[in-house]
Amino acid sequence: MKEITVYSNGDSHDLTTWSNVPYLFCRALEKKGIRVNRVNIAANKGLNRWFNTLFYYLFRKLLKRKSSPTFYRTWFHRALINRRLKKAAAAFPSSEMNLFLSYLFINQFSDKPNVLWCDWTDRVSIERMGRNPQWFETASLAHEDRVIAKADLLYTMFPVCKQHMEDLYGREFRYLNRNVINTVYDGEWDLKESAETRYRSNNVLFIGNHRYRAGAEKLIASCRELRKNHPDLKLHIIGMTGTELSLSDNDDWIKCHGYLRKDNASEREVYYSLLLDAKVFVNPSKQWGGYSSTVEAMFYGCPVVVSPYEDFVANFGNDIKFGMYLRDESASLTNLLEKILSLPRETYSQMAEAAHSTVADYTWDNYVTHFLADIENAMQK
Repeated sequence: MKEITVYSNGDSHDLTTWSNVPYLFCRALEKKGIRVNRVNIAANKGLNRWFNTLFYYLFRKLLKRKSSPTFYRTWFHRALINRRLKKAAAAFPSSEMNLFLSYLFINQFSDKPNVLWCDWTDRVSIERMGRNPQWFETASLAHEDRVIAKADLLYTMFPVCKQHMEDLYGREFRYLNRNVINTVYDGEWDLKESAETRYRSNNVLFIGNHRYRAGAEKLIASCRELRKNHPDLKLHIIGMTGTELSLSDNDDWIKCHGYLRKDNASEREVYYSLLLDAKVFVNPSKQWGGYSSTVEAMFYGCPVVVSPYEDFVANFGNDIKFGMYLRDESASLTNLLEKILSLPRETYSQMAEAAHSTVADYTWDNYVTHFLADIENAMQK
């Protein structure tokens, strides 16, 4: 394959788009010598902001509803994107495939195969929120169902999602038995030296935005307990501010860095300095523990403490050598962290080495090699 058109929900030149995925996916394809035509299918910024703000106020503030209409689910958004798709089909006649990093569209104006690659559908996303679809979401979900039915190939990043979506839609979702590390670190790094640095560190690291607030608050409470025996312990939180977490002046041992952009050199430097120095990475959120940031920490040899959510366990098993599972409330997070903080040097180093080796081949170059080979095999059938 010599030329592919990639459609992403945001600018794929921008590292901040969807956890760096479109940027890294396109870059890996280009490294294979493939010409990549990039098409941004994100919602119109002005209309998106106006629509979402208005209906958020009406539905959530005035009507006290738990959800509200969003612009990307409207027929008007779909009409605008279809105009872009038609232009893309005309602009790139030699493209051999339409690759959508989304399950919301196919290019019906093109005679080339439509391959959809993402994590889970919008219908599954609503389900994961623990609620039923609202009346104003039904048309968009019906559109998504039609897209899923018409796509030539469907890929998912996670094994449990694969099975669930196959049951839901009655179609095959392909999974490559691997995932990827979304890293852009280009500095020097050595596993053994890193393990020694981490062993001497007093830093606990959490990465997650406001959706993971409950997990961050659980970790803060545990670290307060730990500081009775480890007064030098510090907690670094990437993705939220102290205001979001209602921290007080007495919490000066907690450093909240907010969202750190990897496309900003100084913020990227802070992000990786924290990632490479942490003694342990922790995200105790139950349903979803921030898979991407967890495996990135593991790649750089950082032991992890996470809840055993389904897709993580499906990838790495019920017993892990690179950290510990927070299985239930009776297995106190404080106790688990105390065990890691108190590990002998050799045992800690083994845990750090296991973290890296478990995901060492999760590079984008490896993933894209398997992805392209799988597409070729699938198309020949």
